[in-house]
Amino acid sequence: MQFTFSTAVEIRFGSGSLDTLAENAAGHGNRALVFINHALFEQQDVVQWIEESFKKLTVRVNFIALPSAEPLADDIDRWTKMAQDLETQVIVAIGGGSTIDTAKAVSGMVNNPGSVRDYLEGVGKLTLRQPALPLIAIPTTAGTGSEVTKNAVLTVPELNVKKSLRSPFLLPRLALLDPTLTLTLPPLLTAETGMDALTQLIESCVSIKSNPLTQTLCLKGIALAGRFLDRSVQNGRDIEAREGMMLASLLSGMALANSGLGAAHGIAAALGGTCGVRHGRACAVLLPHVMNANLPVCVSTFAEIYRAFSGQCESNEWIAAEKGIAAVSDLARRIGIPERFDADEVDPRLAPALVRGAQGSSMKGNPKVLSDAEIDKIVQAVLSRNLVLN
Repeated sequence: MQFTFSTAVEIRFGSGSLDTLAENAAGHGNRALVFINHALFEQQDVVQWIEESFKKLTVRVNFIALPSAEPLADDIDRWTKMAQDLETQVIVAIGGGSTIDTAKAVSGMVNNPGSVRDYLEGVGKLTLRQPALPLIAIPTTAGTGSEVTKNAVLTVPELNVKKSLRSPFLLPRLALLDPTLTLTLPPLLTAETGMDALTQLIESCVSIKSNPLTQTLCLKGIALAGRFLDRSVQNGRDIEAREGMMLASLLSGMALANSGLGAAHGIAAALGGTCGVRHGRACAVLLPHVMNANLPVCVSTFAEIYRAFSGQCESNEWIAAEKGIAAVSDLARRIGIPERFDADEVDPRLAPALVRGAQGSSMKGNPKVLSDAEIDKIVQAVLSRNLVLN
């Protein structure tokens, strides 16, 4: 047996971890560029605290406030030029997965020539040759695990696709995970990002590239999600639940960075690139259907997933596997995830384009090779039966 495992250089987890930000940033230089979620940027007390703590250590700081939408390739080129002009020495990301991915892409491009398009999988032909700027990643959601992955997902609007910039250079130097940053996350966003983490854990667990280490991480994360996701949606101030879900998200990122994902993420990428569906929402709706499609080749692992997720014992593996799919679907319904997308959210007539767009890098890890007809069956299962007439 042979496998490799990569993650962030250092991980600091727990309430109060954010307090060490300035000290850690100063260790990499005295010119910092902070990418921050726009909603958090508007909380002036947060910005003021960052400015004051950096000033005490003579670190000059500039901010870029980002919307919640996933980054565009053109934006990365523009912000890379800004980082170069500011002679940035360290980059900080504070926000959800899109914010962290933006910062990762900029950190990677600062020392490499050309446009980020030249380096995107399936779009360009170049690979990053020079190391990225040091990056400190601070998630404010419990979902993507982007703080410990080596890729950044970008939207290329003219192609209606999402593609990854991928390189070991993109692994953050430090991941600061402070669960208190998620206490005010709204219920719907908590549900969607939490289901994204659960999808990553399940897909990484059954991926053809999984290994004993990633499977161990996945089963622990799945157990945490089974215990804490519903609680964190129902009571956002439940710090134990928030901490549990942030740890589940971290484990999902560590796993997917080393074992890849599957069909739910492949189809979700197409939904995001073609229809603008939020990534976590897409994964949440798709997950039970993809599990059903993979069931014939995943009985034993799905049985393990059910036992971890529910804490229940079931000796019959086929029954346990089916119960696992049902448990995931039941959780999704309880926390407000719909069974299908509305017609005004995803036009059913786009099904053929979604099938074509699903064949990206995530699909390569799926435990079952799915034909276009099988992918179409999954797509049809999540689309509204009402046509959009306009």
